[in-house]
Amino acid sequence: MIPKYIVLKEKINEDILSDIYPLDSKLPTEVELAEKYNVSRSTVRQALELLVNDGIISKRWGSGNTVISKSDSSKKKTVMILMPEMKSPHSQTILEDLTSTLVKEGYTIESHETLQQYSLEREHLSTMLSDIYSGLIIAPVCSARPSTNSDLLRLLLKRQIPVIFLESAPAGLYNTTVVASDNYGRGYQMARRFINSGRKRLGGIFIHDSATSIATFSGYVDAIRDAGLTICDSCFLWCNSVDPHGINTRNVTFINKFLKHACEEAEIIYLDDDTIGTEWLFPVKTNQLELSKPIGKEVAKKLIETKKNGNASSITIPYH
Repeated sequence: MIPKYIVLKEKINEDILSDIYPLDSKLPTEVELAEKYNVSRSTVRQALELLVNDGIISKRWGSGNTVISKSDSSKKKTVMILMPEMKSPHSQTILEDLTSTLVKEGYTIESHETLQQYSLEREHLSTMLSDIYSGLIIAPVCSARPSTNSDLLRLLLKRQIPVIFLESAPAGLYNTTVVASDNYGRGYQMARRFINSGRKRLGGIFIHDSATSIATFSGYVDAIRDAGLTICDSCFLWCNSVDPHGINTRNVTFINKFLKHACEEAEIIYLDDDTIGTEWLFPVKTNQLELSKPIGKEVAKKLIETKKNGNASSITIPYH
């Protein structure tokens, strides 16, 4: 459940907006507020502190709490969206579909890039815990790794805040709603396309800390094996989603050095991250498939469904 002091802060602010407590008037004392709203004085103090921080009331020693502004600071119709990046064409399409669908339903969007940093993700999740948001849509940081923020996500779920996970949810969270693309199927279909076009020696570049890329790799190599072809270890490379300082797994020079040697054996290399640059002279292909439904719209629908019914089932969207 949402903490009482956050709920109380919203109630007092609503009373300020409706002129029960007009501008320049003083709020009742802590004792009076505690009696009126049937809460403890400590809950009142915490709620008043939030209103002071929002610039809605001023607190002066000995003179009580004065209403100094009217501001609907409520996040009750705000959906927070957290994604590792929002600049690639793929991410922009998802964000546009999410936004257009939710805005039509009267929601406000608050979107943030987490830049594959657990600390940034935690900062935004902590913000959610100090207010009443309408919901959260999150593509977790470094989704193939254990999340350092599972504790905050678990707390949000415990408070029954609608949370929709994009592509995958951290291990250890229960009763989650995940909207995923069929990444295993994507990898399998791409490998079949290459094989059907006459290529027999396939390689690939994948992202080791991405759950979607690992699933794509699984489908890709399964298709190679199912076709009775050899899987060449030296024709595969694993990169980081974001390189730490001093590490260059995504550097063009590093990638091209790998491609130069891999292409001595492989006839084609599948690149599972189109934000990685390569030289045009290598036989590199990126994803050529499309989802059967816009994933952004499906995520938004699941959030709306959860708001309405209290829960929603996970779905996987196939490629074609």
